[in-house]
Amino acid sequence: MKVTIEREDLADAVDRGIITQEQADELWRSLAGQRGAEESSTLSKFLYYLGALIVIGAMGWFMNSAWEIFGGAGLVAIAAAYALAFIIVARHFRDKSAVLSGLLIVMAVCMTPLGVYGLQKWLGLWPKGYPGVYRDFHIWVKSGWFTMEVATLAAGLIGMRFARIPFATAPVAFTLWYMSMDVTPILFGADRYWTYHKYVSIAFGVVMTAAAFVIDRRREVDYAKWLYIFGALAFWGGLSMLQSGSELSKAIYCAINVVLMFGGVLLERKVFLVLGGIGTFGYIGHLAWTVFRDSLLFPFALTLVGLAVVYAGWFYHRRQAELDRFVRSVTPAWIIRLLPQNRN
Repeated sequence: MKVTIEREDLADAVDRGIITQEQADELWRSLAGQRGAEESSTLSKFLYYLGALIVIGAMGWFMNSAWEIFGGAGLVAIAAAYALAFIIVARHFRDKSAVLSGLLIVMAVCMTPLGVYGLQKWLGLWPKGYPGVYRDFHIWVKSGWFTMEVATLAAGLIGMRFARIPFATAPVAFTLWYMSMDVTPILFGADRYWTYHKYVSIAFGVVMTAAAFVIDRRREVDYAKWLYIFGALAFWGGLSMLQSGSELSKAIYCAINVVLMFGGVLLERKVFLVLGGIGTFGYIGHLAWTVFRDSLLFPFALTLVGLAVVYAGWFYHRRQAELDRFVRSVTPAWIIRLLPQNRN
């Protein structure tokens, strides 16, 4: 658990006689030096990641249809050249910067969809029919992209063996998220996509989150992070798209979101807290605009609830360690044993 120490905390420790003023001053100077080094490192990492995202975007999201003039063989050559260059440079930085080397491996992996698209276009191999120009891969849900996604998934799993950074799982998680949409037309037909896509999304979300949980307990590198993010998005997105006129089902939806928030606390994963909070707030909005639309007292009661939540946040901030111990003390032992231990 990460703990933030302010100058006031050291002054309070001096007042309590825990440390002397000289010790407090020396400790603060030491912490200030460490923070300065961390800020410098943070800026470097920010630039690394920003540059990587720009490259990935240039070869993916931001490509235009003009690239089709290169033909299938040309796109294969471009993707292969980029990937090979990234791998060579990654090997050069392997012992100098694990983050930079890992990001270069991720960039190489992200060339896979372009290369496979070019190969299929070159050979005319479209098992599910020609899906359109490459740029549409990031826009339209079509079963024709499935081969590209399977290949990217395989490349991402191989890349994880060489990129020792959490972001190494981002291409895998992102591809699984895309696959959760594109596999629906394959399973149920394009004309039934809107009927079943939300259920497929929920199923993918559960599987991705379960995989993240297993990885979270066994790996020192936080490979689970991006699987948690996209798994939660797939599950929560599919769940939120379910339509029902029953108030009971809407209440169950709210309860699931509350469970997500508690799970986020136990797993220390903010994505569950954010999505669970959004879902819970949405249900409260439903109560305000539909169930209690003409109630005079509901806004006052809701104000009190909001203030209570704010106070709970402040109270948790002040007593976080004690409350965490209390939550774990009332949580069944078998659940505690399942939780990732490397975070505590």
